[in-house]
Amino acid sequence: MRRWLMYVGLLFALGAAAVGQAAPQALTQSWTETITVAPPPLLNSQSFSSATATGFSQSPTGGSIAAGTYRCGVTFFTSTNTETPLSTDTAATSTITTTGSTSTVTIQAPIANGTGGNVVGWRPYCGISGGATGAETLVVLSASVCTLSSSSTPSCSLNSPAVLTLQSQFAAGAGGPASPGTAIFPPVTNAANTALFENSVMTYRTVYWTVSGTAPSACTFNVQLGTTPGTLANIGQTITCTSSGSYAPPLTTTAAYSGLNLATYTAGDTTTKVTFYVTTAPYGPPLYFVNAVPTGNCTNGTHIINTAAASASTVLYVCQPANTLTAQSVP
Repeated sequence: MRRWLMYVGLLFALGAAAVGQAAPQALTQSWTETITVAPPPLLNSQSFSSATATGFSQSPTGGSIAAGTYRCGVTFFTSTNTETPLSTDTAATSTITTTGSTSTVTIQAPIANGTGGNVVGWRPYCGISGGATGAETLVVLSASVCTLSSSSTPSCSLNSPAVLTLQSQFAAGAGGPASPGTAIFPPVTNAANTALFENSVMTYRTVYWTVSGTAPSACTFNVQLGTTPGTLANIGQTITCTSSGSYAPPLTTTAAYSGLNLATYTAGDTTTKVTFYVTTAPYGPPLYFVNAVPTGNCTNGTHIINTAAASASTVLYVCQPANTLTAQSVP
């Protein structure tokens, strides 16, 4: 990977020198796709939230909750209706004990530090009397419970506590959200990046990515071009990114904007991270790298190497004439 980057960098430098000092510069961007982790756990000894604990308290008046011990947890919720795992609920501090029959339980909004810009709310989960772990269910949310966030599926605003007054809000469940850990940043549905303004002078585009932690179970992307950021459309192949690799679409088409769209992404677990590096330039070598057998359009004279080929020899694909690929084995 490093040798390839040094090679491409050298070719870029030579290209810049060849076209003079006024040549347009290469454009780059990078970002890391990460799982949004669970909020700080509930703490029944404080009535406010901090970066390490979420406030959890009770009052003997104002509601109709019976005497008992109840266990709760919280999740973060995003603008695309995905959700984090439930906060840690195994400690005794995640329980609240009420007396009498008119109690109220208040859960403060968890602090959303470092969660990514798509987190817009949070959701409380609570369990039946007895406080068993893994037995919480989602509290039915409405404006009478908390100030609702902007998410289309109900969640509480990040600056609003949830005030629980009804016994029915504490019910047997299955320990939090049905599909925890689906909240990622940047979100897939927002194309995962900002489009680069190429001004119709760039002809060479490369992407390389590194996977750390547990590999994602699904990851695919497309390079896109368009006249505006809102009209980006796929070029080249759909590329799999479940392991580290590199890709350069074998086309020299110019466009006003380019971008990389993360088409699918499912993290392996909360340790999964995929970092993408994108470069566009007005010059480049006629040699392209892909991590799959190349298909589709290609520019006459380009050469394509499949870096994912597992064999004793490397397969080189020659595009000649345009849009016609011929495979050749290179020892």
